[in-house]
Amino acid sequence: MSEAVVSALIAAAASVTGSILAFIVGMRSLRRSVSSSDGVPIGKFVETRLGGVERRLERIEESLSEVREHLAYQQGRTASSLRSPGDTPRTPESER
Repeated sequence: MSEAVVSALIAAAASVTGSILAFIVGMRSLRRSVSSSDGVPIGKFVETRLGGVERRLERIEESLSEVREHLAYQQGRTASSLRSPGDTPRTPESER
């Protein structure tokens, strides 16, 4: 995959993660305000479902961080291979 495709995937995944987190916050708010006809909160069912979603989100976040690390490594490797061994890195002080 090209770096552009990987970057686009990371950006899309971040947006999806944000949407899912917003959904979870909304569900928690709804869970607190809704109860069954006999006055018992529906929280048990919703809480178990939210727990599963939260675990999935954690796995997605871990995968995203691994992809970001790999992309940064690849970009660093590509940038260092473009320099010849005799080149010295440019710094603002050396340009004066």
